[in-house]
Amino acid sequence: MKVLILSNTPWREDNSFGNSFSNIFGNIPNLEIANIFFKYGEPDNNIVKRYFQITEKSLINNLKDKTQPSGSEIFVNKTKPTELNEKERQMLDSARKKRWMLMFWVRDFIWKIGRWCSPELKAFIDDFKPDIIFQPIYYSNYILRTSLFIKEYTGVPMIGYISDDCYTLKQFRLSPLYWIDRFHKRRKVKKVFLSCEFVYVISDIQKTEYEKIFKKPCKVLTKCADFSSEPDLKQTVGNPIKLVYTGNLGSGRWKSISLITDALKKINSNGKKAELHIYSETPLTKRQLRKIRDGHNAFFDGSVKSSEIERIQKDADILIHVEGLSLKSELQAHQSFSTKIVDYLKNARAVFVVGARNTASVDYFLKNDIGIVATDKKSVYDCLCKYINNPDIIREYSKKAYFYGKGNHSQDRIKNMVYNDIFDMVENKKSAL
Repeated sequence: MKVLILSNTPWREDNSFGNSFSNIFGNIPNLEIANIFFKYGEPDNNIVKRYFQITEKSLINNLKDKTQPSGSEIFVNKTKPTELNEKERQMLDSARKKRWMLMFWVRDFIWKIGRWCSPELKAFIDDFKPDIIFQPIYYSNYILRTSLFIKEYTGVPMIGYISDDCYTLKQFRLSPLYWIDRFHKRRKVKKVFLSCEFVYVISDIQKTEYEKIFKKPCKVLTKCADFSSEPDLKQTVGNPIKLVYTGNLGSGRWKSISLITDALKKINSNGKKAELHIYSETPLTKRQLRKIRDGHNAFFDGSVKSSEIERIQKDADILIHVEGLSLKSELQAHQSFSTKIVDYLKNARAVFVVGARNTASVDYFLKNDIGIVATDKKSVYDCLCKYINNPDIIREYSKKAYFYGKGNHSQDRIKNMVYNDIFDMVENKKSAL
């Protein structure tokens, strides 16, 4: 079966999209995958057979000169993909950091007037002949517009996959420009959602809310892991106990980490019982760094290669998962489920969680009792002490985490579900012809 997947970024196993989709689609037999992507850079994975790239830069070049293609097939290590020069990259990075809404609207305008629906794109689709479209649902007009065109052009079924809240109005923003953008783009999200035969979602909360809104069947699809080997269960606990956080510190997460640092200062006031090591590539201000580290109770170790993450997590006694506690952070993460949670469970380590109760990741740990959870600032110290003062609880929760993960996130279970759903969609389409 031939599966066409559209993505914003190139499919690389060192970025979030590529890591997640390689995890889901890797080693599924009888699938041939093609990828159309819309950002700069070169793909890097062992799963996708063919690629097609469209970027704002190629659209602009095509508007200036019709002989320049607006998109082209990319042959890895043979065709040079569209890239930004240094000046263009610096300007784009600055716009992203400052979240200039005007720049995003300029990008949307380029796609609106650009000739993205090109003979080259149609030729790529015609030659690949997809049996089904697997469409990540982004908060992006141009990607969703392209997916709707391809569905109409090919007539094949489409399965959606949404991992962030791209539709509801449960957000906290004061900017009127944000709300203008939100109201405009959610219409395209709804159109794609309703064009899918069904939609994969990232959490139970998202499933409940979106099934109610769209009257469309949804299934929960998360990252999976290989739980076939014997678990490396924690037998002895370090002295001091080692806490480790690996991941993004944006969206208020650094503030939650600082609460753990403050709790450790109090816990260690009469002798060092535990220490926190933080690994992240998130750019931080001097003030933020002062808040999360002190060089005695908490250490900021910067970014590390993805290949090192598993070793670092297994070296820990307790792994940390945090979400922001502010209303804005809570609403941002309300439906989201962090991909690293499955890695935590697979590595059989106790998990300490800080975050608002009404977020999907926090709800997941509370509902399944697979970690100790602090849902407000005042409870961080008391909840952390439950682990620090009783090593038996650390061992108990490391075991709980692993066996819950094995029962719900094993790669055999997840990959069989995806394959069977794709197969059923394709066969149903053939039967209807």
